[in-house]
Amino acid sequence: MSLDEIRTALTQIKPICDYIYLHVQGEPLIHPKLKEIFDLMDEFEMQVQLVTNGAFLKNNFWLLERKSLRKISFSAHSLEHQKMEPETWLTTVFDFMSKASVQKHPYCEIRFWNQNNLSPSSRLAIDWINERYPLKETSRKGSWQMMEGCWLHYDNQFKWPENEGCSLDTGTCHGAVDMMAILCNGQVVPCCLDARGVINLGNIFETSLEEIINSKRTQDMIQGFKNHKITEDLCRHCTYRLRFK
Repeated sequence: MSLDEIRTALTQIKPICDYIYLHVQGEPLIHPKLKEIFDLMDEFEMQVQLVTNGAFLKNNFWLLERKSLRKISFSAHSLEHQKMEPETWLTTVFDFMSKASVQKHPYCEIRFWNQNNLSPSSRLAIDWINERYPLKETSRKGSWQMMEGCWLHYDNQFKWPENEGCSLDTGTCHGAVDMMAILCNGQVVPCCLDARGVINLGNIFETSLEEIINSKRTQDMIQGFKNHKITEDLCRHCTYRLRFK
C-alpha cells in the first residue's frame, strides 16, 4: 500500500478499532516506508502489534521510540529458515527486549509455534533462554514471563488453510467476529490466514469498511461462528480455527 492508501484505510479503521497488526504474511521490517507508516500510526493514535522473524531487527531499534507500537512478537520458529546463527538472532532480540523492559514499552514476546516439531535451532534458542532468564509461568496456556513486559510463548504448528484436507461444517473462530485483514490491494478478508483473498468481503477503496462489516456475507459468517456453523468453504478446511472452542 502507498502511504495515501494507508491513510485512507486508517480513516475507516479508527472509528471501529484502535488495534492494528501490520502483517498478513510478509515481513514488516523490510517495508521501505515503515517509518512513515509509523508516523501515520502515531498520528491516528493506533495500538500497533508487529509480528516479525527478527532477521532485520538490528537496524530497527528506532521502533522502541514509537508510541503507537504496543507489542512486538518475534517468531523464533523461523530460525531454521534464517541464514544467521541462532546466537546472533537471540543476542539482538534479547537486547531489544531488555531495552523495552526497562522503559516498559513495548510489550515483547518470543514465539515458538513449532512446539510439536522443534527444530535443532529452536531447541538451542530455548536452551539459551532457560540459561539466562528465570521463567515464570503465567495464567495463559504455554506462556512464561521472561522479564517485566516480556514473554516466551509456545504453541503447535498449524497448516495454512486450503480447499483440501479436513472439512468440518461446525465450529467457531475469531475471524470477522473480532478481527479482519486488509490486503495490500484494499481487499478485506476475515483473517490473516486468507492471504490470497479467497473470502473477498469487499474492498475499502471501493466500499466503506462499515458497509463491508454490515454486508450479508460478513454477517452470515459472524452469526455462523456464534452458532458454531461454518458458512465459508475455506473455513471448513482451516485447522487453525480448531484451537477455538
